[in-house]
Formats: sequence, structure tokens, C-alpha cells
Amino acid sequence: MKIVRFQQTEPGEIPTPGPAAGSSDQSWEAAKRTGQELKQARDYAQAIVETVPPLLILDAGLRVKTANESFYKHFRVSAAQTEDCLVYELGNGQWNIPRLRTILEEVLPRHSSFNDFEVTHEFEGIGRRTLLLSCRQVAHLQRILLFIDDITERMESRAAMRASEIRYRRLFEAARDGILMLDPETRKITDANPFMSELLGYPRGELLGRELWEIGLLQDEEASRAAFRQLRQQSFIRYEDLPLQNKLGQRREVEFVSNMYEEDGRKVIQCNIRDTTERKRAEQSMAAAQAEISRHAVHLEKTVAERTDQLREKVGELEAVSYTLSHDMRAPVRTIRGYSRILLEEHAEKFDPKGIQYLEQTNAAAGLISSLIDDVLSYAQVHSSETSMAPIDLDKLVRQIIETSPQLHASEAEIQIDGKLPEVWGSQAGLRQCLSNLLTNAVKFVAPGTKPRVKVRAEIAEAEIRLWVEDNGIGIAPKDQERVFQMFQRASPATGYEGTGMGLALVRRAAERMGGSAGVESMIGRGSKFWIQLRKARTPEPNDLHHE
Repeated sequence: MKIVRFQQTEPGEIPTPGPAAGSSDQSWEAAKRTGQELKQARDYAQAIVETVPPLLILDAGLRVKTANESFYKHFRVSAAQTEDCLVYELGNGQWNIPRLRTILEEVLPRHSSFNDFEVTHEFEGIGRRTLLLSCRQVAHLQRILLFIDDITERMESRAAMRASEIRYRRLFEAARDGILMLDPETRKITDANPFMSELLGYPRGELLGRELWEIGLLQDEEASRAAFRQLRQQSFIRYEDLPLQNKLGQRREVEFVSNMYEEDGRKVIQCNIRDTTERKRAEQSMAAAQAEISRHAVHLEKTVAERTDQLREKVGELEAVSYTLSHDMRAPVRTIRGYSRILLEEHAEKFDPKGIQYLEQTNAAAGLISSLIDDVLSYAQVHSSETSMAPIDLDKLVRQIIETSPQLHASEAEIQIDGKLPEVWGSQAGLRQCLSNLLTNAVKFVAPGTKPRVKVRAEIAEAEIRLWVEDNGIGIAPKDQERVFQMFQRASPATGYEGTGMGLALVRRAAERMGGSAGVESMIGRGSKFWIQLRKARTPEPNDLHHE
């Protein structure tokens, strides 16, 4: 009898026999190779076990003897929490699932195995999961192999796929464009949506199995073959205007787009057909309407130009009459004022107090008429004459007006210029008229016993300058602030003051003639802030020296 000695091994290592006394070296080498082969087989089996899905090895009493690495990682537990535990006690009772107990305790003893037993359960740390369990008994080892396949993601993916398919089908069925699905090999229709049947007049069953040229979409079979060759090369074709004839022989215009793509590993062709007949008709009608509108526009433009010329001529005539009338009225008005003054100065003793009062009222009325005539003439001149534009030294002009205007000093008015005023682009005469009116009004319209205080300042904003004339006068109500810039209009608090109601109309018109604007901010009893907005000064060019 041969005595085989086993060499001392590390834990888990398969022992290899050493040479027995009296044995040959060849026998010892053969035994060594056998041990190595057994070790390799064991390592190979262990590697397979570690790479398969989660696996539990149970004894006959359903206690866990061991588990593979996949189980520990997937369910986030350790070997110490798993081994020698009843399967129902794992993870604080997470595996104590009634259906699992039934199959392990009642079904397995009778059948020795089962496959794909589906369980859905809430697991601590990983949430609600759906598992497929498969079990095998190894009778001679008294072991039970429990394979666990987590199919949660697959189930969710399938559910999402089903939902996507349902959504696609709903879109397919409800689309108001025709949709055809074709087989790339046979060029035949495999599916069609309801609108395609509505467009062509064919029931869905009659469309299936046909080629495009057979349902009136392409001219003939050769045209169909050519289109499919292009589609295979480019995976896309498009026809903007494709004539179509439906089952009843009616002709329609359609836009045809076709794509070839892969679906579940096989190529399919999708054709989208949009009926553009009504759109084309609308475009043609619109083109005819636009041509008609253009003709009307030309005619209207010509009519407007003619009437504008007529209106301009009539306005010119009225301006001439107005200017002549106002000019000719000045002489008799001067005469009335002159005679009434002579009577008051040289023959006053011949009149009683009532007569003297009448003469004074006549003289005042004549003075008012004279001022009104002057204002009307000034307005007509501003309205009709060319405006010579140039850079203007605003600071110099304001100071000249203050120094040379006696009415600004009559009431010991205090006029302050805030800093140095900038240069503006405007008309010397027009701007002088604006400033004279604004400064005169600022001094005149103050409450009795109030010393006029006026401030002139400028604001610069990008390419424009706003000049402000601020006073401490009686103010203007918001409802009257736009009306005061109209001819012969005065605000209610100002009715007790002398004036014709033309000054601010002249200001706005002159500002507009210079390409600017004018306005006011005011409150009753709190003074007024009048402003004129003009462009910044710049180097004059030949074409803009005059502003119409």
C-alpha cells in the first residue's frame, strides 16, 4: 500500500501530495499536476460564482452558508450580516416574504427546483425592487442554490417603452398629416394612419401592401425606384410640391418628406405627407390681393399728393390773407391808440370821469389788439418761413435776452443761470423768440406781492439738451398743461393777467421747427418748470442749414 503525504498548505489551498517513500519521481509529479488542476478548477468555479447575479447558498434548514460578492454589493450587506442567518431573517426580516416562504417550504421539497418566481418587495437601502428567483437543490451536498435576478430596471424600461409606443401610436392616429410606413426592401406600405386614408380615399386595408406609385403619390414605378435609390443613398428625400391624385381622381398638392432609419435593429421608411392645396390657393389669392392693394396704394398716394398740393396752396393763400389782414390792421389800431392817448393827455378837462374811463378802456383794448396782431404775425412767420439752423451759444443768448429786455427788470425779478449753458443746434431767431416768451411769462405770472425768482438750467442726455426755465409763479393745473400750448388758450389762474394766449403756442411751434419739442411740469401754487429740448450743437453740413 502506498502512503501519500499531503504538504502543509495555506487556508483555502488544495493540498498536493508529496513523494511517498519508495515512490518514483514520475508518480509524485503526476499527483502534483492533479492538485494544480483541481486548484485551477476551483478558482475557475469561484470566478464564475462571483460574476453571476446575486446568489445565496442555503443549507437544508434554509440557513445561509455563504453568498457571492454580487449579493453583498447589490443588497448592501456584509458577510457577517448574512452567513449562518435564516434566509427570512436577512436584513431585519426583509426576506420574510410570504410568497417566498411558501415556495421554499412547500414547493421546493416536492420539485427540487423552480425558475423565474417573480417577487416585488421593499428592501431597506435599495427601495422597491422586482426580483426573479430561481432555485436548485444539490442533494448530495445538502445545499440549496438560490439565484436572484433583479429585473426592476428592465420592467421600468419596458413600461417606459410601452408608454412611448402608446404615445407614438396616439400621435400617429391623431396626426393631421398623412403618415406611411414602408418596407425598404419591397417598397411596400406596412402601415398608414387614418388621415392618409382620408387624404387618398383608400381604406387602410387597401393601402397596405401597395407601392407609392400605385396610390397616386409618384408618377410611375420607375419614378418610385429612383426615389428609393436616392433614399438609400441619403436616408432622406423631400419634395416641396408633389402632385397627388386620390382614388376619386381629385388632384391635390402635397409636401412629401421621407426618412429611412433603424428601428429594433431593422431599417424602416417613414413618409410624411402634408396637404398644401389650400395653402397654395391662399398664397395665390394673397398674391392677387397684394397686387390689387399695390395698385390702390399707388392710386391713393397719387390722390394724397394731389390733395396735399391743393391743401398747401390753400394754406398758403390763407396765410397770405392772414398776414396781409394782420399787417393792414396795425395802422388803424395805431391810429386809435394815438388819438385816444392825445384825448387823454391834451383834452382830458373836456371829459367827465366816465368819458375818461371810456378813453382809457379804448386805449387798453387797442393795445391788446396791437399785441395780438404782432403775435399772429410772429406765429405766421414761424410757421411759413425757412428756419436757418446752426450751432448756437445758449449761454450767451440767454444772457443777452436778460440784459436787453426791460420787462424782465420791471418787477426786480431775480434771474439765476445755473452753470454755463451748452451749445445747441437751432435757429437764432426762433430760439430767441422761445426764450423771450418763457422768461417774460416766468416774471409776469406770479402772485401779487411775490418777488419773481427764475432759474435757467440745462440737462444733457446723449445727443440732446433740455433747457429748463423754472419759476415761483402761480402754476398751471395738470388738465391745462397741454392746452396752454394751443393758440389763444390760457390757463384759468392766468386769466387775470395781460396776454393774448399766443406766447406758448409760438414757443412750441418754434421748437418743433428746429426739430425739438417743448413742455411743462407744474402744480397750482407751486410754480412752473417749462422746458425746450433741442439737439446738441454739431458742425453744420450743406444739406441741413435749413429746416423746413
